Amino acid sequence: MFRSRFLTLATGFATAATLAAAPPAAAAPATDDAPIAGFTPRNAKLQRQLEKAFGAVPTASKARALDRELASEPGLAATTGDRRRVDRIVRELRSYGLRPEVRTYYTYLSQPRRIKVEMTAPRRVTLPVKERRHPWQKDFQHVIPGHNGMSPDGRVEGEVVYANYGRPEDFALLDRNGISVKGKIVLARYGAVFRGVKPREAARRGARGVLIYSDPADDGFTRGRVYPEGPWRAADGIQRGSVAQIMYAAGDPLTPGWPATRDARRIRPEQSVMLQGLVPTAPISYGAAEPLLRSLGGARVPKEWQGGLKFPYRFGPGGTRVHLDLENDYRVRPIWNVVVRVPGAERPDQEVIVGAHHDSWTYGSVDNLSGAENILQIGRGLGALLKKGWRPRRSIVLATWDGEEYGIYGSSEYAEDRDRLLRNAVAYINMDGAGGSDFGAQATPALDRFVTDVTKEVRWPGTTGTAYDDWRRKNQGTTPISRIGGGSDFQAFFQRYGVPAMDLGSASPGTAGSYHCACDDHYWTSRFGDPTFEYHAAMSRLVGIAALRLANADVAPLRYQSYAAETVTYLNDFTAAQRKKYGRVVVDVSRDVRQARAWQRAAEALQARADAALKAGDTAAFRRLNDKIMQAERDLLTAAGLPRRPWYRHQLYAPGIDTGYATQRLPALNDALFQFGDPALAGRYEAELYRSLRAATRTLTP
Repeated sequence: MFRSRFLTLATGFATAATLAAAPPAAAAPATDDAPIAGFTPRNAKLQRQLEKAFGAVPTASKARALDRELASEPGLAATTGDRRRVDRIVRELRSYGLRPEVRTYYTYLSQPRRIKVEMTAPRRVTLPVKERRHPWQKDFQHVIPGHNGMSPDGRVEGEVVYANYGRPEDFALLDRNGISVKGKIVLARYGAVFRGVKPREAARRGARGVLIYSDPADDGFTRGRVYPEGPWRAADGIQRGSVAQIMYAAGDPLTPGWPATRDARRIRPEQSVMLQGLVPTAPISYGAAEPLLRSLGGARVPKEWQGGLKFPYRFGPGGTRVHLDLENDYRVRPIWNVVVRVPGAERPDQEVIVGAHHDSWTYGSVDNLSGAENILQIGRGLGALLKKGWRPRRSIVLATWDGEEYGIYGSSEYAEDRDRLLRNAVAYINMDGAGGSDFGAQATPALDRFVTDVTKEVRWPGTTGTAYDDWRRKNQGTTPISRIGGGSDFQAFFQRYGVPAMDLGSASPGTAGSYHCACDDHYWTSRFGDPTFEYHAAMSRLVGIAALRLANADVAPLRYQSYAAETVTYLNDFTAAQRKKYGRVVVDVSRDVRQARAWQRAAEALQARADAALKAGDTAAFRRLNDKIMQAERDLLTAAGLPRRPWYRHQLYAPGIDTGYATQRLPALNDALFQFGDPALAGRYEAELYRSLRAATRTLTP
């Protein structure tokens, strides 16, 4: 889905970074005898030699060739183009001496039969639902029209009301202005929250349908030159995307919590929380939205609701009417994950999993062939090492997932299929958009230091320094790491099964303009996103080194001291929010604060033991330490799941119910008290959190 974090990152700079190739820095990022966290001095030296050999394999020329081939035709999940893409990936991995396996799951998804959007007043105009084709775009007939996956069917007509970003607070502002959307068609712009929030909120207020458009103020002509002359979204560019309710669950909607095999038990669509509470929804371009907005009556919107089109926006209703006609083909269809396992020499049961989805709404050069191509380059590097007789200490699993765009299908089904085996997963590394000039990361706090350490090892194109140096320079001397929320393939691993996870990516200025558009093609990347493809190669090196370190570390490099300290902050924030809303403390979390501080002390003591064991080369201690370190994240799960969304189990992080992508901290407590207004429920989850914090403390204690 290519989370909004990277889109924000890519639009946040006033000027585009220089993408011309630059000579590499004269000095290596680190010397061969420099220490590595989690390694004995001797093994650190061997690891650096290994990383140097690996880093020489990924190349920009190979990245370009892979993108030219894989992005040559559309790759929508469960289509013929998707299957051909899978076959290409398999052939490529086999050519490196690896043994890829295609794992098929059978998932419920939609494909459009009919999409018709017509303005019926003040004049009758049939609006375009697909971009115009450019000469270099092959198989354009297989690019689907503008489609919001998993939208209900329907033929609806009504007056239009403009609802800004379609957030709960936007509908609240309409209410305060006496504007009802009941029986109306809501027109909302993309951005601010996950697109599935917009039709859910409109449906709650009685709207008949929703149109979502990309406003030029967010990713179009006000930002710069538009495709094909520039990277930003053209007037006909349409942002496709699923409206499945991923804030409640992820994966196949009909098999929540168990794998979607051919003969799996399936619930009925009307029972699925991912498909409930929606109205017919379709995306349109800002070129198509312009006549609708221009003809709207009613009062002028406030300044913060005004978009980039050159006329005053109005709330409506009045002036504009729309007829929306949607018919979708819903059925269970096969999707295909590609998985390669490199067995470990010492602990083959323990796995480091690296994944990126290969399906796309259109050609998918950025979202997410950039990530899938990096998986291939990492596989190429591992294949070269294996041919020289090397094997990792722990197993490394490389995967390209299918069906991510519909609701994080492929990775979730894989995780549900291997739930017990995931107890031995050291970490999951995700890539979803990983071929641009500006690096970004999100992770469990236990991996913060690990992420920053890895970025210090890779030269960053167009600069004389490392990825770390450039990351820090672009963020006022900081290296911000977000906490994991929603919207990509890390969700099942981290938020359901407690596998420590990180999401590493990079995006270039203007990336938002290509998001889920027919313009997300090789032409866009080769001219605007990464013309030299050096950033692709750099990300392959960076993520590959991360995988190698996790696989080979004597002691897994996860640190829980800062994690515990952050948890104290979250608990104090929860208390402050109660006082602000209710004028008093309704749910007392003081014992949780004390326990989180005890967890921090235990983590500090464990780190001291680990440092001593590494210095002494005490191999007998390594296994005991690793078992404790790997268990700590799992201790933060609740078997009952979060209130009203039991698929999610992590008690510290989940997607926000009203945001979909953004991270909700302490989700069980905050949702129960502030979302549902149920103090008794919040109290039960406080007790559950306290038990988890005690378990995490015991885990790290000798």
